[in-house]
Amino acid sequence: MGRWIAILLWGLGASAGAQAQGRFAKLGDEVVSEVRERFYDAKKAEAWAASHKGYAAAAKSEEDFERLTRKALADLQTSHTEYYAQDTWGYVGLSTVFRWVLKPKKPEEYVSLGVDLAERPEGLFVRHVFQGGPAEKAGLLRGDRIVSVEGQPFQPVRSLKGRDGKPTRVTVERAKGQPPLTVTLTPRLIDPKTEWLEVQAKSSRVLQRGGKRVAYQHVYSCAGPEFQDALAEYILYRLEDADSLVVDFRDGWGGCNAEFLNLFNKNLPVLTSEDRAGKQMTARPSWLKPVVLLVNGNSRSGKEVVSFAMKQRGMATLVGERTAGAVMAGAPVRLSNGDLLYIATMDVAVDGTQLEGIGVNVDVEVPDALPYAAGKDPQLDKAVDVAASLRPPATPAEGLK
Repeated sequence: MGRWIAILLWGLGASAGAQAQGRFAKLGDEVVSEVRERFYDAKKAEAWAASHKGYAAAAKSEEDFERLTRKALADLQTSHTEYYAQDTWGYVGLSTVFRWVLKPKKPEEYVSLGVDLAERPEGLFVRHVFQGGPAEKAGLLRGDRIVSVEGQPFQPVRSLKGRDGKPTRVTVERAKGQPPLTVTLTPRLIDPKTEWLEVQAKSSRVLQRGGKRVAYQHVYSCAGPEFQDALAEYILYRLEDADSLVVDFRDGWGGCNAEFLNLFNKNLPVLTSEDRAGKQMTARPSWLKPVVLLVNGNSRSGKEVVSFAMKQRGMATLVGERTAGAVMAGAPVRLSNGDLLYIATMDVAVDGTQLEGIGVNVDVEVPDALPYAAGKDPQLDKAVDVAASLRPPATPAEGLK
């Protein structure tokens, strides 16, 4: 009797496995079809679809399917072409950037530690600690490697599900080879766009360097007018006594459009108004003092467009590392299982120059030094030094004298 039960259970397991494989194969066919119909290069899309037909048939789990899909899409060798499962940070970010396209029933929220992370061969490292967030309050530093959450291996989204508002043990490695330390913090549930705007606002500060006042703001995302408006509010109305400005474009999300340049356009008119009592007010629609853009290999998309354009026009000095070279226009597609497929739908050139796969060179190169940085940020330090050393450009009126 036991033998027959074992055979029956084996049969049921084999049947369930076959059903799972069939489901993944069908989902893979959906990916292939979407790429064939939407990818910007029709000839390349057709060839890729033919060579990747049935690529997901061997998948036996969600993890298998995700791995095989990412590998297949990588063969297109094009930015803005990726697969994002629902329990990944990429899905949270992309669904937020394209909220106006995807039209969810309610804004996407996620449980946040208050950090931005970078994946390295050794693991996941804290790249930015968001001011005022749970991680900063608990003492996490830039360069910490997050080892585990509540004793389990760390995954940015999965590890935090259901932990909002709950004290949570996070173990980090601060120095390579040294014993890890465990801190307790309380993650929060938040709309990513709200968090990105908070990051930008709370990053704002003025740093003293060599007798000069250098203003700083981290524009973590450019995906929406709110972020440009926030920068405008900061630099046009609150920084009259600052000598120069550092705009941090590192990491986060792109989305900046060409209108961003108007914030630094010295050819815009300065308006002076006078009321009946003789009181005068001057409105400067743009920042006229030196600008440094701080960029790295994860400054992507619209941030690269702005960086290239401002460098070419002499509007900014670029410090850091060459940008990502990811300048295609992409569109999200929600698959039948709810995951997101991101597809490059248009090629983009800036002033006739192709940046895809190339990126934007910097004027002052500073290598990244993230793992086990103990809170240090040499790229930012150098950007502030450079900003303090720059002389104000001549205004159009001065040039006519």
